Amino acid sequence: MNRIKTIAIILALLTCQASFASVIQNGDFSSCDYSGWQKDTDGAGDVSLGNDFEIDVQVTGCRAALNVDYFDTAGDPFGTPISESWFANTLSNGLDFTGNIGSTWVLTIDFEVGSEGTSADPLFVADYFLFGLFDGVGNYYDEAGTKDSFLVDQTSIDGFYRDFLTFELDSSFTNTSDWFFDAQLNVGIDQFSMPDGYGSTLYINEVTLTEIQAPTTDVPEPSTFAIFGLGLIGLINRRKSNRIK
Repeated sequence: MNRIKTIAIILALLTCQASFASVIQNGDFSSCDYSGWQKDTDGAGDVSLGNDFEIDVQVTGCRAALNVDYFDTAGDPFGTPISESWFANTLSNGLDFTGNIGSTWVLTIDFEVGSEGTSADPLFVADYFLFGLFDGVGNYYDEAGTKDSFLVDQTSIDGFYRDFLTFELDSSFTNTSDWFFDAQLNVGIDQFSMPDGYGSTLYINEVTLTEIQAPTTDVPEPSTFAIFGLGLIGLINRRKSNRIK
């Protein structure tokens, strides 16, 4: 009986709904550059000559580093700027939603943020980041496909922390095109429209997109493994029947 149960579990796993990784080019920055990604500074495209977009090389691999509000003297916005952006740096990558009808999608974001200053410093104004699904024509959406929404809305950076986020995207994205994952780092300003001069960094370690296929009502054609499993069950039952005789 135990053998029959084990084989039955194997068969169930073989026939359950499948998940497939969808390609996000260089989503883990394994090439140690920005291949597959689009960089934008203040809406002007990839124009920065400062430290706005860097590759942070670590023992475990490479990751993206978006920077804003860095000056030669931390906390002095009247010094010499190191970061060129005065508004926002944005990093984008295309999303391939080609899949089976009814499929949903899982998007994961492994990231870290850090700031030179904190709320304990005088005149500190937090920079902030956001994540969203961008349609390429100026609109952001959340995981449910709601327009003018974000996966992560404006979030202040006050010190250092790391997070790993998982979003299940609505099936309405399936087989639609021209979608992008956007990571945006924004400069915080005071009531006089001035930054505080304390730099902030958004590290993107990895972004993945995975298709989760919808269950099908069609009877699938048995796979080779499934046929093999059914044969094993038949042999076990036959031996059991012979012992009874």
